[in-house]
Amino acid sequence: MSQTVQTTVVVCIDIVPFANTTHQQLVTVNEGQAVIINLPSLDCYPAPTVYWRNMLTGVLITSGSQRYHLTLNNQLVILSTRVNRDNGTAFRAEVRNIFTLETSTSATFLVTVNGEVPQFLATDVM
Repeated sequence: MSQTVQTTVVVCIDIVPFANTTHQQLVTVNEGQAVIINLPSLDCYPAPTVYWRNMLTGVLITSGSQRYHLTLNNQLVILSTRVNRDNGTAFRAEVRNIFTLETSTSATFLVTVNGEVPQFLATDVM
């Protein structure tokens, strides 16, 4: 006796481009705190591949870093922010459909870190 099982698979062929990808979204944090940047929900199967890029350096962010982490919900987490290192840094998500290889990009997320830039004092050498 054989049985036939019918299943339905939803495949995301077209990734809807992110709305308002030409403007910046400000993400403000106090120095020393973590930044969490959220993407809209991507309800597709199989899930598209999400990459985060530092727009200042052009470097793709990986989870292997001590400062950057990517969550299962495609959030970018930046740990231990500093005014002199992170203030004004922009990030953008790139979402790729694994079947069509179509890529959509998010708006640019501009990180603003509140705090004081450290002042370095000159010391006299005797």
